[in-house]
Order: sequence, then structure tokens, then C-alpha cells
Amino acid sequence: MANYSSYSALVILLFVYASGHCSQLQTVNGTIDIRIGTTSGCIFVPQLMVQVEQTFAKYSKYVNFEFLPWGRTVRGANGSLICQFGEPDCWSNRVQRCALTLLKGNQEAQVRYMVCEFSDPFPAFRQRSLACAHRVGLNILAVDFCLSTSFGDSLEGPFQELSQEGMRVINRIPFVYFNGYADLATYNRIVQHGLLKIICEILRDYPKTSVTYC
Repeated sequence: MANYSSYSALVILLFVYASGHCSQLQTVNGTIDIRIGTTSGCIFVPQLMVQVEQTFAKYSKYVNFEFLPWGRTVRGANGSLICQFGEPDCWSNRVQRCALTLLKGNQEAQVRYMVCEFSDPFPAFRQRSLACAHRVGLNILAVDFCLSTSFGDSLEGPFQELSQEGMRVINRIPFVYFNGYADLATYNRIVQHGLLKIICEILRDYPKTSVTYC
């Protein structure tokens, strides 16, 4: 009886794991939520942003991107932020948090903005410039207000909190996960095959899309 109970418990645990694993590899109400953790100085983020741009161009009505410019940032004893690539990393991450917040509800502009920031000449990180914010039509005075006041400070906690799951499970920058479920195996598939292909495969298995081939 004890062996049977142990076996039953194992089956239930495997079922729960499989259900959770599968749920993040499918659409939810016809869309896929994609959470991406970044930091401005990371040399691998630009490669992913190319894939983000391609994926959004092809499947924009099926994907919801959420960008988290936080990375491996930690808070020092005096409350100041310590970023992986120094002060330029901290400053440009703050710019991105402000810009993304001001662009909330405009996914197309958010994608264009992040692609801009991670394309040469990397305006915020290398030039301490707000050129990308200007390019997507943001009011520069509003961006500057966010940067220089407690409004920008107030964004740190939420972005940090949202980044914790990706860093805990995947522990890489950039991290990518779907539908609120961080999974290292899925992340490795994205690294191996590319974001566009993985999204295509998920959509291909959803009968209400027109995607039939990847």
C-alpha cells in the first residue's frame, strides 16, 4: 500500500509539472506573453532584439512583449543601485524603465524603442542620449522628469520584482520566458532555435491562427 501511495504521489507530481510546462508553451486567450530581462551593457541583448523585431513584425497580433531593464542590479548598503556594467548601465536602464512606462499600452513603440537602444550607437548606454525616446515620439521633458525625480525611483521596485523569477530560474541575461512561467529548458530551446521559430511552433499548434508552417 505504501509503495502504491508513493507511486500515485509521483504520478500526480509529474502531471502537475507537465501541465505547468505545457501551459507556458501555448497561447493564452490567443496570445503569448513574453517577458524579457535585459541590462544595457550586455553584449548578448542586441542579438535577441533582432529576433524580437522579427517576431513582432510577423506575429504582432499574437504576442505581448514585456521588457525588464534590470538585469543583475543590486542595491547597496546606502540604497544606491549597483549595476553589472557600471554607472552607464544604471543610467541607461533607468532611461529604459522610464521610456517603457511612458509608452505603456503602445507595444509597437515599445518594441521600436528597445530595438533602437540595443542598436549601434547604443544611444543611452554609450552616448548618454535620449535619442531613442525622441525617435519613438516621447516627450523628452516627460522622460527627463522621470529620470530626475522620485517618479523614476518608484519604478525600481516593480521592475526588480518582475525580474526575480527569470533570474532565479534562468539566471542569464537576457532571459526570456512565456506566460509567466520561467523554464530553463524552454530558454535553451530559444537560444538554440531562435525566438521566431519557437513562437511560430506554438502558434502553429493553435487552430485559430493562420500559421501552418515554420
